[in-house]
Amino acid sequence: MTNVLLDNGRAFEKLDTMQIQCPDDPYVLVTVPPPTTTGGYKPVENAESPMVVYMLGAPTVEPEEDETARDLLLRARHEVYATDFDTYELQVREQFHALLGHHGFNHQTDIKAITVNRWAHGYSYDYLALDDPKWAQGQAPHEIGRQQFGRISIANSDSEARAYLDAAIDAGWRVVAEQTH
Repeated sequence: MTNVLLDNGRAFEKLDTMQIQCPDDPYVLVTVPPPTTTGGYKPVENAESPMVVYMLGAPTVEPEEDETARDLLLRARHEVYATDFDTYELQVREQFHALLGHHGFNHQTDIKAITVNRWAHGYSYDYLALDDPKWAQGQAPHEIGRQQFGRISIANSDSEARAYLDAAIDAGWRVVAEQTH
């Protein structure tokens, strides 16, 4: 997940869209902020205003012989963490140039900041009946791995073995209870 601060929104205005799907690029989704006022946030006022563009990348890996779904998720997650910032920056710049260059966008001057969030929770492993045994309550790897150690509690979607927001919330709820009891 990457956010890119642009000097202005002129190129997006010329493109006349708010969201672009790019299935063959490093970032499969490029979207501008919605025109919504929420809390203290106000939407971009006009094309001359700075804007933040959200980009979503989801590395996929080609399966090798005899790999399970778990193996594929682990390799994709490793790719997220092993990719250095220079590579992410180059991917962002090249993709913006390809998408917006013919609309007057210059990635060297129009990109003001890039924030990369290597949030690999999307690769948390859900157990699959075809590949995984059925563990007794409390004996699954994620349950053993999240056990409290002194005053240390583990809260992330991996500790719930589900790659979803509700799993992260459940984990947070669980560790608050661990820390307060």
